[in-house]
Amino acid sequence: MRAFLLGVSFLALAACGGGDKDDGPLDPVDPTDDTDPPTPEETSRDYDELASILGAHVRGEFAMQLAAAEISEGRFPSGFQLTGQTETEYTGTGTLDGLSYSFTYHCNDGTPEHGLAPCDGTAHHSHIKFDATGAQSVGAMAMEQITRVVDWEIRDLLVDKARFRGPDQMTLKTSVATNGETASYGVQFSAIYEQVRYLPSQTIPTYGTIDFTINTERTRGSDRRVFNAMAKLTFGAAGSPTTLVIDNMHNYTINLATGAVVKL
Repeated sequence: MRAFLLGVSFLALAACGGGDKDDGPLDPVDPTDDTDPPTPEETSRDYDELASILGAHVRGEFAMQLAAAEISEGRFPSGFQLTGQTETEYTGTGTLDGLSYSFTYHCNDGTPEHGLAPCDGTAHHSHIKFDATGAQSVGAMAMEQITRVVDWEIRDLLVDKARFRGPDQMTLKTSVATNGETASYGVQFSAIYEQVRYLPSQTIPTYGTIDFTINTERTRGSDRRVFNAMAKLTFGAAGSPTTLVIDNMHNYTINLATGAVVKL
């Protein structure tokens, strides 16, 4: 097994939507000359570096998710504030770790009709949409042109076991160094969160999955490559490791407490 440290974390509260408004979608066709395709070693390195980006992104968003749960219960963490309220929804803004947020949310009761309820700590669940933009540096990796949009349903608020599900979209630019050689990355992904749960007083999820659809542009030296990938992250429960599988064949574990990724 080969271990490498996560050098990035991506915190971003966002609302349902997203995408890079400036650059548009990346070319889905690998521009590498057919007579000079990437070597197996280069491809393996690309997957490893993409794993570090995804793992760090997930590791870094925990504070944002916990803030979303607090807001849903009528408590505003430092840096966040309510800006408006109507009969059907609340609005707010905030800043966290170099990112700026705007958000809307509402809460529902536990009836079959999911009637509207105050977001005051007595609601059964919430629906919260976050938009985030900005740049941040975490560890050895600097991230720029971050744009993120999420639309999450948060359940189990009454029992202090916040459980997230719903879509996410994000774009970012960053760089990853491997063996002293730096590669630049532009990453776009869409993701679906399913049952990502926090237990009471815990700051790391202990259950749930995230499915990613990823479009990546990588430049290493004079070599540029664009490639697509699918990935699935499964949070460990009951002492089992958190795993990341890319394209059904590249397997990793992620230590969510230390930020280390291990290739299996």
